[in-house]
Amino acid sequence: MTKIFICGDSFAADWTVKYKGQGWPNMIANDYAVTNVAQAGVSEYKIYKQLIAANLDQYDAVVIAHTSPYRIYVKEHPVHSKDSLHAHCDLIYSDLKESEESHPEVKSIITYFENYFDIEHAEFVHSLICEKITSLCEKYSHKVINLINFKDQYNFPNSLNFEQVFKDHRGTMNHFNDTGNKIVYNEISKKIQEIIK
Repeated sequence: MTKIFICGDSFAADWTVKYKGQGWPNMIANDYAVTNVAQAGVSEYKIYKQLIAANLDQYDAVVIAHTSPYRIYVKEHPVHSKDSLHAHCDLIYSDLKESEESHPEVKSIITYFENYFDIEHAEFVHSLICEKITSLCEKYSHKVINLINFKDQYNFPNSLNFEQVFKDHRGTMNHFNDTGNKIVYNEISKKIQEIIK
C-alpha cells in the first residue's frame, strides 16, 4: 500500500483525538497507509524536528503543513501540556490572551509578546528553519507536498496554498468545514497521484 507521511501544525493534525468528524488528513488515511505526526499549535522548529525524526525513505509521499513565524518554541506549554490535541503546542500570542483570565501565569509571556517580541527577527529565524527544511527534503523533493496556509511566507517548492479555502470555508476540523476539507483532500490526493505514478 502507498505510504504517506504527514507532518506540520493543526492544519494537518489528527483532530479526531479530541473532536468527532473527519478532516482532510483522515480522508487521506482512508485511501493510503498514513503516518501522521502533525501537532496543533507547533512552531516551524517543531515541524523541522518532526521531519528529522522520520525516515523519509520509507514513504511514497510527504505532506508538510508549514506554519506562522510568530510562534515561540517551548518544551512544555504552560496551559495546554495535558490537552490531547495541543499537548505539544508552542507559544501563540492570541491563544495566551484567551487563557489570561484562567491562567494568570501566562501574563509575563503576554508582556514579552507585547513589548519585546521582534517580528523581523521572528520572520528571519523562520526563513532559516524553512531553508533547513528545504535542504533536508532536497533528495525527496520529487515526493514532497508543501502546504502553505499563511501569506508572505518562505517560498517552498511544490506547494499548495489553501489560504483562500481557509477564508471561504472555515470550520471545526483542521480549521475547515466539510466543503473546505473536501477541497483540500481533493487537491492533495491529486498531487499524491502525480507523485506515485
